[in-house]
Amino acid sequence: MSVLSIIFMVGCYPIIFLMYFMFRNMRNKNGYCFGATLSKELKNDPAIDAIDMEYRKRLKRDFIILGIIPFVALFIPYISIEFTIWMIWILVICFYPMVLYAKANAQVQELKRERGWEQASEISYTDLKIASIPRKVKFLTFFPTLLLSVVPVVVSYVLFPDEGFVAIRICMITFAACTWMFYGFAVLTDKQKMAVICDDSDTNMNFARAKKQIWKNFWLTCAWINTGFIWFVLVGMYFRHQAMAIIIWGCVAYGIVVMLIALKLVKKINELNRKYESKRTVVDSATDDSHWYYGMMYYNPKDTHVMVENRMGTGTAMNMATGVGKGMYIVAFLCLLIIPVTSIWMIMLDFTPMKTEVVDDTIVCTHLSVEYEIPLEEIESYKVITEMPEVTKVAGNGMDDICSGTFEIYREGMFEAFYNPQNDLFIKIITEEETYYISGIDDAQTQKIIEKLEK
Repeated sequence: MSVLSIIFMVGCYPIIFLMYFMFRNMRNKNGYCFGATLSKELKNDPAIDAIDMEYRKRLKRDFIILGIIPFVALFIPYISIEFTIWMIWILVICFYPMVLYAKANAQVQELKRERGWEQASEISYTDLKIASIPRKVKFLTFFPTLLLSVVPVVVSYVLFPDEGFVAIRICMITFAACTWMFYGFAVLTDKQKMAVICDDSDTNMNFARAKKQIWKNFWLTCAWINTGFIWFVLVGMYFRHQAMAIIIWGCVAYGIVVMLIALKLVKKINELNRKYESKRTVVDSATDDSHWYYGMMYYNPKDTHVMVENRMGTGTAMNMATGVGKGMYIVAFLCLLIIPVTSIWMIMLDFTPMKTEVVDDTIVCTHLSVEYEIPLEEIESYKVITEMPEVTKVAGNGMDDICSGTFEIYREGMFEAFYNPQNDLFIKIITEEETYYISGIDDAQTQKIIEKLEK
């Protein structure tokens, strides 16, 4: 079992349990039935029972099958293929339950049409007292974690000014930005329109206050955990050679903790909804079902709210009719597009053999394209070595059969790499501008380069 397999199994496999428990109960969710508006009497109709039973049966059966697939990937020797299987698997377990949900929603909508259950739901319920509820999210509450998320980034430049930590420092900056992003999400969630569940203002206000508090605590907890991880990365930089491994396992632990917090959020929201279920006398919606595509995606040009309460699962939905909503969906699509592009790129890296040869008095290192060209006349010295020293990747590719890009040797400095770590022969080349460690695809190819250099 490779390190990648262990990381994926520990860090990603629990997602299947998160998705299953999120989608297991979509009946009477947030006052809706599979994202469709129904009266209380109609929600207990035998036809709805049949749709719900079929949905639960398929969800459980298919998730058991999906749960077996990752174990098959453990026996695949190619990292690129294993990575691709895991990426596709994650996409499937995230989107497949949405397909089942959309099918159940379509069946409920069809029942509504067949039995004349259509309701004039263009009525929008508004409780003016809800608008008077003070904001739960305040900048001063988040300020300590926002400040502390930036400090370790600055400290890293002071304590570790050399270039060997470029990749790690980028990681720290990214997570620091995530802390500020959590604050932004907290503000948006706090500003979203709160649902009107009955004609009693006090009940509506208590429900809105409780939900706002739950969401504020969630985002604040995520921000603190994220900031703590940045400090963890800073400490990991002291263990220079093990820094990347420490950070990778830290990311795995970080993902598990955030997932547990998300599960706790789902549990609290569900408990709140169950507590107030008996008090619901209206299903609050700014629009009818026609503006909810399969009960999941919200599009209403007449609604100026960017975020509304989600009909599917826990949380909020973006109004696709707003500029922010469209922008978020475009960003989400581009993020999804990265997965197949990265998978194809990794497969090409894995199955395209590296090649090092001397062409017209120039050492040419080629993989997917020409990586390096080293004119023989620029070589000041070279050395044949039989064992690579311990190195740290700064930027580039560090697969089992090829290392290419910028690497670092502690106390020696940065160098450009193009070698097969499985070999026994390597060449250290020093020019006026760069230091290289190279090899051929095998020792025989490396030996030919050595012979050319000797001549």
